[in-house]
Amino acid sequence: MCGICGILNLRPEVPADRPLLERMNSLLIHRGPDDEGYYVAGPVGLAQRRLAIIDLEGGHQPLSNEDGTLWITCNGEVYNYRELTAELAGRGHRFGTRSDTEAILHAYEEYGLGALPRLNGMFAFALWDGRNRRLLLARDPFGIKPLYLWQDAAHLAFASEIKAFLADPAFPRQVDPVALDAYLTFLFVPSPATIFEGVQKVAPGHCLVVEGGQVRTVAFARQAPAMQPVTSEADAVAALEEQIQAAVRRQMVSDVPVGALLSGGVDSATVVAIMRQCTHQPVRTFTVGFAGGFARNELATARRSAEILGTDHHEVVIGMRECLEAFPATVWHLDEPIATTSALAMYWVSRLAAQSVKVVLTGQGADEPWASYRRYRGEVLGAWYRRIPAPVRQQVIARLVSWLPRADGAKRATFALGTNDPAERFTQVYTVFTPAMKAALYREGLLPPGRAADPCAAVRYWQGPVAHLPSLAQQLYVDARFSLADNLLLYGDKMSMAASLEARVPMLDLELMAFVEGLPTSLRLRGWRGHKYLYRKAIARWLPPEVLHRPKLGFDTPMDEWFQREMTGYVRERIAGRGSACARYFEPRYIEALIRQHAERRQDYTRALYSLLVFEMWHQRFLSEATVG
Repeated sequence: MCGICGILNLRPEVPADRPLLERMNSLLIHRGPDDEGYYVAGPVGLAQRRLAIIDLEGGHQPLSNEDGTLWITCNGEVYNYRELTAELAGRGHRFGTRSDTEAILHAYEEYGLGALPRLNGMFAFALWDGRNRRLLLARDPFGIKPLYLWQDAAHLAFASEIKAFLADPAFPRQVDPVALDAYLTFLFVPSPATIFEGVQKVAPGHCLVVEGGQVRTVAFARQAPAMQPVTSEADAVAALEEQIQAAVRRQMVSDVPVGALLSGGVDSATVVAIMRQCTHQPVRTFTVGFAGGFARNELATARRSAEILGTDHHEVVIGMRECLEAFPATVWHLDEPIATTSALAMYWVSRLAAQSVKVVLTGQGADEPWASYRRYRGEVLGAWYRRIPAPVRQQVIARLVSWLPRADGAKRATFALGTNDPAERFTQVYTVFTPAMKAALYREGLLPPGRAADPCAAVRYWQGPVAHLPSLAQQLYVDARFSLADNLLLYGDKMSMAASLEARVPMLDLELMAFVEGLPTSLRLRGWRGHKYLYRKAIARWLPPEVLHRPKLGFDTPMDEWFQREMTGYVRERIAGRGSACARYFEPRYIEALIRQHAERRQDYTRALYSLLVFEMWHQRFLSEATVG
């Protein structure tokens, strides 16, 4: 695990700027405090900050092949590297290390771009092919590890985090208004865009190939899942048990101790239960909770799971003071606005875990493929809802729901489920600021003529390979590569790496996910309460009924309550004041109305207000301040 960055001058006779590369790399030190490395030759420069986890002595990067014609710097882990190494050694390749990164180099030598689908892991890497003067920038199929690209007329730069580009005086710090509009729709900016004008994310399962001054995109993991032959439910359960167990065992590969983040739910408990079988010592587990009487705290249920599973358990309890204290740091580490309040909790629990271990496994990634959220049940019921005559839906039901106080979820569902087009429906389910709200919020001229945003574009892109499947299967596929990658996994990576901690997600193991996504949706969601249907049958092997049958709560924070009371003045001062960045883009009177209606409990604007607050803090940190550290 590490941070990577690099430079490629577009004129091959111009040498790479080593001092600039070193400044970029220094801004990633939190991602890899154990070691640093550089390769500079002609127009190309590669750099890495290393968090040593596999092959502690021989894993120094950048790493080359035998004759020095290929160089790589990689962030992440390839879990099937031992199998790849054995296969490639059998084809005559010689390995000088036990590093998983070297397996990528030799796989590229053997298979070219065909090596990418063979990698089972979480990774973002840059590979310089000196023979062909070609640079590859690749990101794993579910976007677990981030990778960014910025280019001007003279050179291009890449990095694990956008903040590395701040080391370059030529880097323009400008808001992309179309990306800002997307952020206010989704709470995050979908790939390949970012909030920064001119900076792009490498999309999940994509590789950018830079050759001859041109950048082309190769989608190596964007295809419909192969359907699994299911002879019986019992056989499917047995196969799933084997796949889950193998995924967790694969991702425990490490030369340093491995712990786990433990919530009150079944996913992290399943991971810990399997980890317990692989070690002679109690698994070290870590949980975050909130001070006071917050009703949806997971401290007690996580503590009970730890007791049942016999772990070495650790907790951190945070309140409003701790969240406000960490707010500037979390925004700095996120690089661009992500308005999900649980990022603050991830920051604190990662700091706790990093005191004891370098690696943790998490239960992240099991909800989307297994239809665990209410929106998936809504998608099934939506077909029945759309049979109601449109005038009744629009003039009676929608109007009644609009009068409900604080019914944010019900309003979004009513708005979305009446829509026939699946991509539009999926977009509307996520929508925070509706078109009407944006019309009241935006200052005139925020979106320049001819640059109108299409909120459905990113959803349609991921929907493309599965448009022939039932709409629920489409939604599950899209979410696993859209909101999961650009929101939950992105803040999970940034918050854990802020503490120099590697967070792994075995539920997104490629072999496991290929199996799960090949199952019919009837085995993933059955009935109103039957989410994770087959999954629950499989994990019953490892969990007692007390844990297995806990209702899903979802990780929540007290931000709604704080915005109503203790933080009302703080929010108003930050985002509605004349000197705020928000006042440059948005109408302060409308922001004030949102704050007032939320404080009076007339509406639930937690997500809308938090998105503006995060944008304000991000703008101050990245655009208004001259510092880069």
